Amino acid sequence: MENDIPKISVIVPVYNVERYLDRCIQSILNQTLKELEIILVDDGSPDNCPALCDEYAQKDARIKVIHKKNEGLGFARNAGLNLASGKFVSFLDSDDWVAPAMYEALYRVAEKMKCDTVYCSLQYYYSKDKIIPFEEVGQEVFFRGRKSVDSFLLDMLAPLPSYRSDVKYMVSVCKAIYLRKIIEDNQLRFVSEKVVASEDMFFHVRYLKLAENVGFIPEYFYNYFQNECSITHTYTEDKIERLKRFIQEMHLVFAEYFAEEDYWVRLQRKALHYLRNSLYIKYQIVKKKSFSIQNYELKQICKDAFFYHYLNNYPYQLLPMKHRLFYLLIKYRATLLLLLVYKLNKK
Repeated sequence: MENDIPKISVIVPVYNVERYLDRCIQSILNQTLKELEIILVDDGSPDNCPALCDEYAQKDARIKVIHKKNEGLGFARNAGLNLASGKFVSFLDSDDWVAPAMYEALYRVAEKMKCDTVYCSLQYYYSKDKIIPFEEVGQEVFFRGRKSVDSFLLDMLAPLPSYRSDVKYMVSVCKAIYLRKIIEDNQLRFVSEKVVASEDMFFHVRYLKLAENVGFIPEYFYNYFQNECSITHTYTEDKIERLKRFIQEMHLVFAEYFAEEDYWVRLQRKALHYLRNSLYIKYQIVKKKSFSIQNYELKQICKDAFFYHYLNNYPYQLLPMKHRLFYLLIKYRATLLLLLVYKLNKK
């Protein structure tokens, strides 16, 4: 019966987070919305997480546990989707946590406004004394119909040049609920983060091209823990290559659905964003080496033909001032000044 169907299935991939798991799960158990299905996916975790997951399941009938071999975050989410039975699904990373009213607020808006998906905002949590909210909307916003949802999706890829930031809408799938019928009717699943730079963006493109009504509320319900051991804070050469591969793959994906004049300038801004990320990653890798080597390595990235291809003829004059200055430093390969900026910021 419909009344027996959970309102939301919350899928939590679990891997090597013994220290943080209880905080995450308690935040779900403490939700004001009680009609939840909680799916813990043990992704072959080497610590005590598998046993902890089983203990939670014994204490609360809403909790289901999947034990599987390690394949990464994307495939762990897929395992959860295969088991989910809720009207909506949501995803929660196991070192993060959510505010008590999050799922009730998202579900209430989705039902009232007939939305396929509703997003909330997040805040970066470094410590009790350092919490930084990321503002995306100042009030409730709704995107209705194909043209409006497409505009939202393009803004999620990257905003237009004049926008104040490289990011208008965060790509994370963890701060929203998604209509499971759309996912299952179209067999939508995640790709592996071991292959692409952002498995979340790949999911969003496929999903949002099928959604007709999307809502966004301004509350900062999702706590994004800044764990220095996480994938996000790992600096490797491979990550730079994955960022480049993501741009190429987004180029192909957006070309399937949009005219080039609609997405190209946004893809260029994403390339500029990822070029800055790549320079910072490279600096983190070489910062203990000699200054001449640091300068050489950064210059090589500035000369990279890949980034040149995407940023050639970019309308940088429309960028906000600090972004414009960065673009010019890259264009003229002023890497000594870039190094100075990094060192002054103690990066």
